[in-house]
Amino acid sequence: MALDFSSLTDRATCDAATAEIEFELNTFNAREVVGDVADQRATRTKTSTAAQLAKVNSKIASADILLATAGIDAELLETTTDERAALLVQQTRLIKRNRLATGLARFLADVDAAQVEAQVATLTAIKDGIAAHRATLPA
Repeated sequence: MALDFSSLTDRATCDAATAEIEFELNTFNAREVVGDVADQRATRTKTSTAAQLAKVNSKIASADILLATAGIDAELLETTTDERAALLVQQTRLIKRNRLATGLARFLADVDAAQVEAQVATLTAIKDGIAAHRATLPA
């Protein structure tokens, strides 16, 4: 949709419109920076979560080996079973955290980033149009 800049009848109105567009651009640029920081956090979280999950999985595997050992005494059996149950809870929590850094939440963040990018491009084009129109107005 092409905008009609003719309603901007003098340079002062053009300047006011430019100030409003610049404010909107600053708002979207701030959202873009926040989005970039969130992306960095998600990447760091995913890396950290993957390392933690690998560690928990290895502890579960060790507990499984110990529990499969014949002749294990009752106290060690109980302790290892309890520890394994706690590790399974931890494993579930880490898997859930990893899903939040990927999947739908990640996709929707990408959608938001695309919207911001499109809005910045639109507002920049409008700002350029105001400047071009302003140049045609008498001083």
